Amino acid sequence: MPLTPAQQKALTVIQQKQFTLVHGVTGSGKTEIYLQAAAQTIASGRQVIVLVPEISLTPQTIQRFAERFPIAVLHSALTPKERRDNWQKISRGEVQLVVGARSALFAPFARPGLIIIDEEQDSSYKQDNNPRYHAVRAAWRRAELCGAKVVLGTATPALETFYLFQNPPDERYGYVYLPQRINGRPLPPVEIIDLRTELQHGNFSVLSKKLQHELRVCLDARGKAVIFLNRRGFASFISCRACGLALECPRCSVSLVYHSDGRAKCHYCGYEQTVPDKCPACHSGYFKYFGTGTQKVETELRKYFGDIQLFRMDGDTTEKRGAHARIIQDFLAADKAVLLGTQMIAKGHDFPEVTLVGIISADTLLNLPDFRAAERTFQLLTQAAGRAGRGARPGKVLVQTYNPEHYAIQAAAGHDYPGFYAQELAQRRELNYPPFSRLTSLVFSAREETLARNMAQEYALKYAPRVSGPAPCILRRLRGFYRWQILLKDVSVNYADFPAESPVRIELDVDPLNMY
Repeated sequence: MPLTPAQQKALTVIQQKQFTLVHGVTGSGKTEIYLQAAAQTIASGRQVIVLVPEISLTPQTIQRFAERFPIAVLHSALTPKERRDNWQKISRGEVQLVVGARSALFAPFARPGLIIIDEEQDSSYKQDNNPRYHAVRAAWRRAELCGAKVVLGTATPALETFYLFQNPPDERYGYVYLPQRINGRPLPPVEIIDLRTELQHGNFSVLSKKLQHELRVCLDARGKAVIFLNRRGFASFISCRACGLALECPRCSVSLVYHSDGRAKCHYCGYEQTVPDKCPACHSGYFKYFGTGTQKVETELRKYFGDIQLFRMDGDTTEKRGAHARIIQDFLAADKAVLLGTQMIAKGHDFPEVTLVGIISADTLLNLPDFRAAERTFQLLTQAAGRAGRGARPGKVLVQTYNPEHYAIQAAAGHDYPGFYAQELAQRRELNYPPFSRLTSLVFSAREETLARNMAQEYALKYAPRVSGPAPCILRRLRGFYRWQILLKDVSVNYADFPAESPVRIELDVDPLNMY
């Protein structure tokens, strides 16, 4: 396809630099840049690795690259036979391009020349169990070892990545910005809906009156809509109205999530049980379901809109093999329909006929005890909003929130990355968080909480004063282990500092995003 001047500039920068950040608004044509950069690399006799953050994004990505190149696919949803066959195909040199999730970075190419990382800001690129690594950081190292190029693409760069490319350490780094969508299509207007006002007006539904109205207008015009809520299940927790007891997982310090099949499930360890008829503590039968999940939103949508074509895409509906691709294909083929889902529908997908995006709760991530909570909220809202208006018909976005004044929500509504970046960076500098420091987390876990707490206190004294904690982890108990943590700033730690044998497990996790 012919490139726009902005796309051509991006391709030129990729040719000239080893590390390139392609920062383009949603729908600005980043994929076409990837395709043409890949074609040039393959023509030069070298190979290409394309990474996407989620398996749910691979069907559309695979289709686009497979239309132009013979490819192999690597991700965790493959059967052992499929993984073996693709691995051998790569090893024998039968393909020059591989597409997959983070593990595809280790494809056995002899001469990799280009590594493309789409949606580089996504936390899925970090592996949280051993061996711990971040795909972006690992791609950097592999490129340095074999002289390959790295292209990072996103509409919402990680703050550390953007800071690096705005303050490059040497001439190997290139940055290009794509401010407009293809064919001059406008970014969709975003309207913020204050849910406090909805309650004052007597609307207790998870769908605001405005969202209900716009959904009806969209469907009457034979359009398509995407409804986003980053929480699956029917209700967030189950509580006894007589004594206040909440059903909890016996292995994790979290409430069980109620699902519409009558089961209460833990989304961390997989434990599940039927909801008892009577409260285990006071023996009353007065259970109430609190909070909202995708199943509850599905029930509300069917209540207001009857027998609409509704597709739900979350961890429950995509357990079976090939479910991601089938849901997307069915939604694209539908005449008028609603796609409801969690964050797996909020980024990367190209739905040309979607004219309305509704975000049920913009506060899901905002109030987490994480210094990146505002950044992740801004990124997710911007990515979700970007699904609207990508085709010939203009789009519209409605964001429901109890905190409409928050700067992350305001910046996302205005598609204002520079404004968000400036405010967030000032706060990071004031608090000495990345990119102005390097964080290391040490988590101590044991079957007996006293053991975990005592060792956390011991290491907190050892690394004082550049330490925060000790404190219980957000999930104090996980899969039967009690967990305490300390947080270190600008401290070098290695495994030689830890005892060879101990009843306490120690997990060392270095924040990699500012370590290029």
